[in-house]
Amino acid sequence: MKKIIFFFACFFIAGNCFGQTSRTDSLKQAMENYTKKDSIRVKKIWRYSNAISGSDPEKAIDLKKEALDLSKNIKWKKGIAFILFALADNSLNENNINEAISYSIQALNEAEDIGDLKMIANSHSLLSDAYRLSGDDSSAEVHALIFLDMARSMKNDKMILQAEVMLINDYIQSEKWNKADSLLPKAIMLAINLKNEYSINRLLWGKASILEHDGKFKESIKIIEQVLPYYLNGNNYHPIAYSYSWISELFTRIRRKDSAFYYAKAALDIAKEHDLKKELGDANRAFYIYYYAFGNYKKALEYKTIYDSIQYETFKWTSAQNIAHTKLQIEQQKKDALEKEAEMKKEAEATRIRNIGLTVIAAFILLVIFLFWNNRQKQKAKSRIEAAYSELKSTQAQLIQSEKMASLGELTAGIAHEIQNPLNFVNNFSDINSELLDELKSELATGNMQSANEIADDIKANEEKINHHGKRADAIVKGMLQHSRTSTGQKEPTDINALCDEYLRLAYHGMRAKDKSFNCEMKTDFDSTLPKINVVPQDIGRVILNLINNAFYACAERKNLEGFQKLQGLAPYLPTVTVSTKNLGGKVEISVRDNGNGIPEKIKDKIFQPFFTTKPTGQGTGLGLSLSYDIMKAQGGEIKVESRDGDARPDDMVGRGTEFLVTLPVTQ
Repeated sequence: MKKIIFFFACFFIAGNCFGQTSRTDSLKQAMENYTKKDSIRVKKIWRYSNAISGSDPEKAIDLKKEALDLSKNIKWKKGIAFILFALADNSLNENNINEAISYSIQALNEAEDIGDLKMIANSHSLLSDAYRLSGDDSSAEVHALIFLDMARSMKNDKMILQAEVMLINDYIQSEKWNKADSLLPKAIMLAINLKNEYSINRLLWGKASILEHDGKFKESIKIIEQVLPYYLNGNNYHPIAYSYSWISELFTRIRRKDSAFYYAKAALDIAKEHDLKKELGDANRAFYIYYYAFGNYKKALEYKTIYDSIQYETFKWTSAQNIAHTKLQIEQQKKDALEKEAEMKKEAEATRIRNIGLTVIAAFILLVIFLFWNNRQKQKAKSRIEAAYSELKSTQAQLIQSEKMASLGELTAGIAHEIQNPLNFVNNFSDINSELLDELKSELATGNMQSANEIADDIKANEEKINHHGKRADAIVKGMLQHSRTSTGQKEPTDINALCDEYLRLAYHGMRAKDKSFNCEMKTDFDSTLPKINVVPQDIGRVILNLINNAFYACAERKNLEGFQKLQGLAPYLPTVTVSTKNLGGKVEISVRDNGNGIPEKIKDKIFQPFFTTKPTGQGTGLGLSLSYDIMKAQGGEIKVESRDGDARPDDMVGRGTEFLVTLPVTQ
């Protein structure tokens, strides 16, 4: 049994090829020299595939599949089970979820055939991770519970602790607070008995989350401060920065202003110093919550904008995938509604013609009855068509709203789910090293130094893998809370001039961050008589920021034609964006004007449609202006566009540009 576990460990280790060339060559030669088709050759293939998995992962996978085929040919069931399990692990690491589930099920079946309880339990653990990453939380929980039951039946405390940590994190993520709270004390006691400091601190973090959910913010802060020294003694700054941001938000909740500011700044400093992008987002979010809670809305808006931009840059690929999926759904809904409408119109017209024919030969009374009946039919057909259109509009609105939140929801779940995988690996490799140490002692006792050295190399590689997955878990855990809350936004008296000025600067700096060569003259013409108006500043700011970003983009596009202008002997192009406001009495007007290429007349009517964009693939979602249009409707305002002259000749470079006009009512 120990031999099998040893080779299972070898298969799991992603070999570090740097500095191990001689060992790799030795393993390769040993594999090539041994040609007999038996379990010994399978083991030699395993060893070599692990040695090259870091430098040539594709070849390593091919070798593992070769070992699987050979194990099947010689009917070595234990070898088959371990290889399938290892292939499932590789697939999960490569994010091939369906393949990982397939291999895991095959490994589970083989393990059940040979009665290997530990392999069966580990297969359920791996299936739980795979189903969790696929979004099937119910199946993930079922396999995690089976894993826990088997660990308890085998009285394996390490596996029990692993399963309990997995379930507690899952319960917290799915907001099953009672289940998490009931399981937590036993898990903490077991971790203390095993002296597993890492699990103790992970479980204490879970306790802090439960206390926060129960509104016990001070107690939650004490728990986090109890965990902090464990991370401060190391050199991993991810959990330190994350903990500081978390503590800052809790101090804000209990109105401890100085402490909240201190921890938010500490988190921001660590994130900047060590280039921790996601922790930088956490720190900006903590400052946003801090300034909003204590009434400094301008500062809150500044940090909220930075936080949103970090979130967008980090997760925009998921949003793009969801947008494409939503677009397909909307297009299908439109197609179905139009087909249904055409069919109903055809039926109604056929009915009308048939009844007109009957009136020729029918009496006057029958004619009156027919006309009455025909009118009823038309009304019913019209009602069905209107109902179909109403359903289509409702579906479109729901899909757009779903698209806005889909990325946030999926990633929040993905962060919590993904943490289970590295924790599983850390515990598995720890068990494996215990077995390898026993085997090492046996080899040393018999004086077999070559085999002992090879086992020692494998133990060292296992430790490197444990360290790798431990750091991976630390890097993931910071995302557990950052998506858990959303703000609803309330109307408040807002200085529109200040809002426009702020977003103009933010948009320009954002553009410069993407393209250092970009320069643009910014002009403002703000009406000093503008009153404060009641709006949701975040929403109006989103509209203004989107329009200014589009203006900068248009200027950058036209700037690319500067070489053509020089050839034509025209004056150099000076990109200019102008933002102005005007008091119209009962309304306030905001103007965003650029001197870019303008919008072609033939597409002006389409620019506010969802998913319509003129930008290249991957640079625009087509939702910016559509969502801006919806926001303005919700605020009781309107948005319109004036442009000249997108269809002009390339040499007509004068007078081009676009102006968006936003009008908001002045309400008390």
